[in-house]
Amino acid sequence: MKQPISEAEAVALGKRLGGIRELVAPKRRAEAEAVPDAKLAAWLAANPNYVRRPLIDTGKQLEAGFTADVRERLA
Repeated sequence: MKQPISEAEAVALGKRLGGIRELVAPKRRAEAEAVPDAKLAAWLAANPNYVRRPLIDTGKQLEAGFTADVRERLA
């Protein structure tokens, strides 16, 4: 990431995605399981490379990652 997200941004983005765990990069999910939800925003802010990318904000919706499902919803 060019600029790390803050804890507040992580919480806000998580709400828009349906849960803060949706922000965790797939390769880091096993590691994130040990982190309680209450501390996950701080964990993501301290480790910006653990945030799932790209985050695509269309103004109406926020998508994380670039999976086939996301591409279909954006089409």
